[in-house]
Amino acid sequence: MLLTDHTPDKQQTRIAYCHPALRIAALILLLLGLGVEQGVADETSIQHNLVLPSGEEIPFEVFGQGNRLRVLWIAPNFGIRPRHRHVAEALGQRGMEVWQVDLPEALFQPANSDTLRQIPPGMVADIITALSDHGRHPVLVISSIYGAIPALRGIHAWQTRYPKPGVLIGAIFFTPYFFTHVPALGATPTFIPELYATNIPIYIFEAEKNGNRWHLPAMQSALQQHAPVYTEIMGGVTSLFYEDDSSAQTLAMLEVIPDKIIRATGILRQHKTPLTAISLPEAIAIPDTTQTQLDSRLQPYRGNIHPKPILLQDARGHRFELKNFRNRITLINFWASWCPPCVDEIPSLNRLKKKMAGKPFDLISVNYAESPEHIRTFMKKVAVDFPVLVDPNGQLTGKWNVVAFPSTFVIGPDGRIHYGVNAAIHWDTPEVIEQLEQLLTGK
Repeated sequence: MLLTDHTPDKQQTRIAYCHPALRIAALILLLLGLGVEQGVADETSIQHNLVLPSGEEIPFEVFGQGNRLRVLWIAPNFGIRPRHRHVAEALGQRGMEVWQVDLPEALFQPANSDTLRQIPPGMVADIITALSDHGRHPVLVISSIYGAIPALRGIHAWQTRYPKPGVLIGAIFFTPYFFTHVPALGATPTFIPELYATNIPIYIFEAEKNGNRWHLPAMQSALQQHAPVYTEIMGGVTSLFYEDDSSAQTLAMLEVIPDKIIRATGILRQHKTPLTAISLPEAIAIPDTTQTQLDSRLQPYRGNIHPKPILLQDARGHRFELKNFRNRITLINFWASWCPPCVDEIPSLNRLKKKMAGKPFDLISVNYAESPEHIRTFMKKVAVDFPVLVDPNGQLTGKWNVVAFPSTFVIGPDGRIHYGVNAAIHWDTPEVIEQLEQLLTGK
């Protein structure tokens, strides 16, 4: 086992070149007098363990061992997937040394957005410092979805603790989610304070069909207060690194994205990264996680109570228009087939429709940015007993200010939105039925 010591600010950081599963083999080789410098994970990557000053031992998978430019790639909330490794391998072949890490897994924490929000910024700052090796290696940070939160916070902490010229190039984010929490249905999302205090160069690859796209202007506005920001829309893509997005556009983007990353890196390197961190705005406070849980039942709606008109086609190509929501209850469910909770609640929605039969009640669903062909194929496998409208580019979903899937709005006979839920629930329970019947009678 080869250890190299670095002491930034008199704190010891060690890079341990070994894979835990290979330690026994390493010991045998050492006894034979052969020695081991690194453990091979496969033909294209090496496993490395980084021991931080705090004592945590963080495992990385490294691609392109020996290249000078180092990439810290922080996994999103769904972890490292084959597509991440595919792109990292290609970058390794093009002159980058890519260090991929799943921080929740390394810390034995649940893989979700709340865990990523709670990653200590100093931990990421320590990793950046260690990878730079006293400035001998420039470092680029890459992440996506909710992984962008610890990445941006870690960069801010690095500027505060270990600023050094020529170390940090900037950050590349794929469809970043900077939300402090999942907002109540209809509410405007709030962003982490670091978004307003970032001054390093940023390049964003935004998926055209991801619901986050409609919040991109607000993110850009916050970042551009102090930072140079570049944005590129990935046409036809819902989620680049998620295997269920297998559209032709997504698969084609995966093949060219390594070259796009290299080009974006060149653009970021044209800027000089500031070494002084901007103070965080005091007015923005991150809510307690107890306030950020998804709904488990119908909740009183607190957004704009006037519903947006609907003009779409259904999955079979029939025109559907709805402008007048009065004199009946209208339940509008926004969903996607790649969303497991969305699929799980369909049977209870079917049962709700049956229980409300004969009453002034309409149940309509709006599918987010999937093709009619895909939806029809899905409906052959899963029974859907209500109209499925197609929102081809997600524009209507954006107008309704949907952040999470599924999201469902309940409109009363007065034409106003009364209830909402930003998660999957059981729709045919006595409690829900009673709420809907009371809405009908005006109680």
